[in-house]
Amino acid sequence: MAKTQTAAGAPSVPRFIAVGIAPTDEQVAIQTSRARHVIAMANAGAAKTTTLALRMAESITRGVWPESIVALTFSSEAARVLQARLIEIGVDAKVARRVRCLTFDALAQQVLNDFEGVQPPFLASNEALAPHVRATVARLQLENAQRRSPRELWLPEHNDQIFEFLTLARQIKARMVRPELEDGETIEERAELLGIPDGVFLLYRHLERERAGDGVGPRWRTEFDATYDLACLLHGGEVQVPLPEYRIVIVDELQDMNPATYVVLEHLLARGKAFFSGAGDFDQVIHRWAGADVDFIRSQFGQGWRNVEFLPLTRTYRHGPIMALATAALKNKAVVSGRNHETRLRVVPYADPREAAGKVVADILDWKKRGGLLDTCAVVLRAPYQSIHIENALLEAGIGWRVEGLESYLLRSEILMLRGLIAFALEDYESIPGVDKRLKVLHALLLWQQFDWGARRLEDSALKTAAAQPELFDAFLKGLLLKPQTRADKQARHLSDDEVAEADARFLEKINALRQSGRGEEANTLVNLRRADAEAIDESSAQRNARLRLEQTLAMLRAAAADTPAHALLERAVEMLQLRRVARELFIAPSRAVMVTRSIDGFIDASRRRNLSLRDFAHWLRKAEVREARLRAAGSVLLCTVEAAKGQEFQAVMLPYLEAGAFPMAGCDRAEESNRFYVAITRVRDELTLYVPAAAERASPFVQAMQVGKAVARGRLQVDAQP
Repeated sequence: MAKTQTAAGAPSVPRFIAVGIAPTDEQVAIQTSRARHVIAMANAGAAKTTTLALRMAESITRGVWPESIVALTFSSEAARVLQARLIEIGVDAKVARRVRCLTFDALAQQVLNDFEGVQPPFLASNEALAPHVRATVARLQLENAQRRSPRELWLPEHNDQIFEFLTLARQIKARMVRPELEDGETIEERAELLGIPDGVFLLYRHLERERAGDGVGPRWRTEFDATYDLACLLHGGEVQVPLPEYRIVIVDELQDMNPATYVVLEHLLARGKAFFSGAGDFDQVIHRWAGADVDFIRSQFGQGWRNVEFLPLTRTYRHGPIMALATAALKNKAVVSGRNHETRLRVVPYADPREAAGKVVADILDWKKRGGLLDTCAVVLRAPYQSIHIENALLEAGIGWRVEGLESYLLRSEILMLRGLIAFALEDYESIPGVDKRLKVLHALLLWQQFDWGARRLEDSALKTAAAQPELFDAFLKGLLLKPQTRADKQARHLSDDEVAEADARFLEKINALRQSGRGEEANTLVNLRRADAEAIDESSAQRNARLRLEQTLAMLRAAAADTPAHALLERAVEMLQLRRVARELFIAPSRAVMVTRSIDGFIDASRRRNLSLRDFAHWLRKAEVREARLRAAGSVLLCTVEAAKGQEFQAVMLPYLEAGAFPMAGCDRAEESNRFYVAITRVRDELTLYVPAAAERASPFVQAMQVGKAVARGRLQVDAQP
């Protein structure tokens, strides 16, 4: 954070008197501060939103028109809650609705719609954006192939890779990276500066050019694009974009600011010479993927502002003194509880991941037995792969679950690929239930076989037809995955089946026309050339090796005795397919390849625990999925990542696998990992259980930093001392 001058003077007496709450001294200080810029440094659960509502209500009471106040958030839900909080504390509903509460992106969209005079289509999901990515990839591949010396480029084709690219692209935009190159700069130099592969920046550059279009406005926008576009226009200064003028600007969750939103904020403040108030917990900066990072917040935010007052919000109303003391020790800052409540804090040792999962599920059952609701209980995970043992244990215990921020492991591409392999080996395609799931299996097989297929083929109805008719799976295997790619296949890889059929029809018409005009020899030459294309093998060494590995793996599985344990066969199959190495080639982020490996290991472990044959294991998987859906309908515990848990609270939180290398995760920024841990533990209201390795030297240092024993002892004394 920037070091700036603090406003002097005695605190004012509030003119707005809230209903239903008694504001603390800290809240009153923020409500009545005379500083032009007020930054509330808050703890988790410290009523940040209520405090900002008090600040707005005070301004309205002192004569500020509600229409001249704007409150900006990072999610639509947060904007709705902020406006509702105004009404809850006693502001007349009609007056409260005159205050503009909206997201940064919604504000940017409105400004750009007025400026551009058009409203481009909004693509609300990665799935909606994926066809544009694929089309751009196809053009880049064609251009690259025509170069005298083609580049070695990582370009995404399959969904998992596309979504990984889109995550990177969002981060690049949040950092205010423009697609244009500086004079004399090369693609390679810019990519190296950004710390990303050449292909990622090249694709980002071309996709942004495609999105920009050649008209008045862009061809489309997706989430965060409006903020980025507006920030670029404002930062460049080439065009004057008329911003709305406000006297007061409020921002909730300041820790989620990134360079692009900060540009918009600074210009908004300058436009109306506005007063600013914001609240955030800077120990919750975990969205580096969206451009928010600790270094930016500390070094850039508020730089150059004058008359700034930093005011604390230390009192948390989410949990009791025990948790307040534990989080204070972890983050070395003041945290005070506003609840006279003994939050239950336990540390549970485990010997291995499977035992940890068993203990988590036992504690969930105990929570339920003591009257707790499953829907108020969450298992918070550092990484998606950690859900595998827990999902298996929940299934065995008859407990339903839902997921946020991750997919059930049975739906991850590496597991879907293995399930397709099992179905091929057994020739039992009904073992994969449902058309949608079978379609995902086909896409996963294409991805993991590194199959070079264009966008139109991936979206073609032929895949959907095969998914709808399991008997066609065998044709998909023999006619595509195990068939050597020919020159004709390579030429048609970017065409849909309909386009291939149309091309064939045009070819036949041409041949007939040549023969009817007496040019039979020319027609025969064309036919022979076409036949040669259909027979000439044209595949890369990687494609050939992947095809042969699949062929050999299927032969091994089919030759195995019927009673061979599934886990032994799957271990051998993973080794033969070289999946761990392929993962490093398919994905950019090293952490993604690590997670793939751990997902596969967990899947094999699930088969080992049951000690079933391959066929019986396939049938168990099918039944498990049906049972999982039924259990979920009857009440469910939440399995979620730390990122998905942020902004939520639960009565009971279980935090498993707290060991060095897992949390903090190896190779990740230590400060951001500490923030993730802080977010995870502060989601709790009543009960927090931490699962650590029995070997003390392997335990997460974050647990030790909480000083749990001391926090429990001192917290109980505080609870007992309160009336």
